[in-house]
Amino acid sequence: MSKKRNTHTSKKDVPLDLAHSTGHLIKVAHRSFQQALQAQLAEHKVKLSHWLCLRHLFEEEGLTQRELSKRVNVKESTLVAVILDMEGAGFINRIRDTDDRRKYAVRLTAKGRRTTKKLLPLAKKVNDLGADNFTKAEIKLYHSMTQRIIANLTKAIPAAN
Repeated sequence: MSKKRNTHTSKKDVPLDLAHSTGHLIKVAHRSFQQALQAQLAEHKVKLSHWLCLRHLFEEEGLTQRELSKRVNVKESTLVAVILDMEGAGFINRIRDTDDRRKYAVRLTAKGRRTTKKLLPLAKKVNDLGADNFTKAEIKLYHSMTQRIIANLTKAIPAAN
């Protein structure tokens, strides 16, 4: 005779329910921002993964693939496919480092720069939509608190070798 498992737990049995989990709420908000932004980008036939790279390269031209992978927070091996795809689309060029031939600097092409400039207002629109009905003081407080969360958690992450 098998026992029937209780699939329902009461809130008092859960030390931190999802509705009050900072990590869960940030994850859901992040995913919502991504989906809203991807919807805007799709109209311009730009992938979200491309946008993340374009945005960082627009801010800091000539990053190595390793530096770019850290900025967009993906593994280098994952980023290689994105970079090759972006290169094929004409958004970037990879330039071999003259001192260390294993390294490539990733640079925006004129098309990549134009595309990024054209899409920046869309990204701002999505950010503004997420902050709708918040005061400037609330947004400033949110930014401050989120930066503190990031700093707190960064200290808890073991350093990579």
